[in-house]
Amino acid sequence: MQNVLISAMLVTVSAGKDNALQLYELQPDSGKLVHHAKYRLPGSPGSQFVSPNGQRLYVSVRSANSVAAFHIDRAGMKLVSLGLTNIDANAAYVATDQTGKTLLWASYSGGVVGSHALAADGSVKPGALSRIETQRCAHAILTDTSNRFAFVPHTGPNAVYQFRFDAKSGKLTKNDPLTASPAAGLEPRHLVFHPKLPIVYCDDEKGDSVTAYHFNRETGQLKAFHTRSTLPAGFDGSQNTCADIEITHDGRFIYASNRGHNSIAGFSVDAKSGKLTSIGQFATGNTPRSFNLNPDEQWMIAAGQRSHDLHVYKRDSTSGRLKRIHQQPTAQGPSWVQFIPAN
Repeated sequence: MQNVLISAMLVTVSAGKDNALQLYELQPDSGKLVHHAKYRLPGSPGSQFVSPNGQRLYVSVRSANSVAAFHIDRAGMKLVSLGLTNIDANAAYVATDQTGKTLLWASYSGGVVGSHALAADGSVKPGALSRIETQRCAHAILTDTSNRFAFVPHTGPNAVYQFRFDAKSGKLTKNDPLTASPAAGLEPRHLVFHPKLPIVYCDDEKGDSVTAYHFNRETGQLKAFHTRSTLPAGFDGSQNTCADIEITHDGRFIYASNRGHNSIAGFSVDAKSGKLTSIGQFATGNTPRSFNLNPDEQWMIAAGQRSHDLHVYKRDSTSGRLKRIHQQPTAQGPSWVQFIPAN
């Protein structure tokens, strides 16, 4: 029984309108999600991030300008609160650095990014290590695998802000030049790193597309070189905005969500050039703001933010295509879906 519990596929969902975090278990035989717990928060939850060691979960509590930290108890299939820390920012995105010792965040409404130290127990220490103003519409922040650089896509200014990161001090500093941009009007939102090639991909909120950037690993600079639409031919792009993006561990496939067309767009990735080829769109609920692949990438869950439901897919690892096998209601306004690694 202990082995079953450890291998359980746990999933957390930020229910923005309910001010709560929901905990589910995915049943692989049916694709159904079994509800285990509801964790009330003092505001609307958003972005989630699992620490590199898989032991902690961080959740932005946006309307409370805070971040909640949890210990992941897999045996008990529950989350244990490590406290709530005010970061004085409405964070649209939170993530740790590669060591798991620093929490990074980006504030959409505040136009600011920052970092906080993490304590030995995983809780977020008060007092920012760094806090840098950018512009409004900062949507995400991630460090590269070397842990030397961090990138922050901004929709409004149509730019990816570029920072240097010092893992010892936990501080961000501006890179020079500070920004890289795709073609006019695309507006990068979220990002992923190719696991082998020096390429960063951003989904473009207004451009209904994914743009690839060459990544200079020595200087930490990006340069856009390739863009592909997330929409099928003939669909009115004015009725759509992109939201989330993911890449498989082997770098062979990329997925991005369409809000309006209400689908997950899939792409195969050329192993040499990193360029994208569409493999189609896969229907979701209304407004798929967030989706997530499980660690072995056999499953995907997408949340319908306006239809208040979760859509479960099996993924074909050869073709990259998705097959929806289950749909069920969830709490109000699901804005983030997060698989918890098995160990």
